[in-house]
Amino acid sequence: TFAPWVLVTVFRQKTQVLAILLAIGGVVGIFFKPMLGKAIDKLGERFILTAEAVILVFVCIGYGFAREVFAETAAMFIAFVCYVIDQMLMSVSMARATYLQKIAVVPEDVAQTLTMGVTIDHFFSISVAIIGGFIWIKWGYQYVFLLGAIIAVINFFSALRVRTR
Repeated sequence: TFAPWVLVTVFRQKTQVLAILLAIGGVVGIFFKPMLGKAIDKLGERFILTAEAVILVFVCIGYGFAREVFAETAAMFIAFVCYVIDQMLMSVSMARATYLQKIAVVPEDVAQTLTMGVTIDHFFSISVAIIGGFIWIKWGYQYVFLLGAIIAVINFFSALRVRTR
């Protein structure tokens, strides 16, 4: 939610840059998604979900603090890389879906459960956007991403609990 705002307001990038980054993410995704599917099959959902959480910690720290640690140009490119990686991480929902299929007691409930998950995800996305906007205004954008990193750590420990039959 806040990544484009960082690129536009903090690094003063034009919307064309976001479009280019989205295009790069789309092209990379053509190769990444099949590889991710194979990795889920080979390594399992637990590994993929815990790896996602670890990577997301670094992405959030990169968005929030690259400018504090690196020179402006280097920080901007770190934010660009974080943006593309962030796009790739959205594909990890594949692992959530395959995990749900494995643990479902009634296979017919999978589609309804995934639909409900999307609904809940949208609700929390809006809530987080409101809370994050308040945090951004009150303390600065870095704290929005610090909160994101903390949530990713919590997600990591949740992913460690994933078990398949």
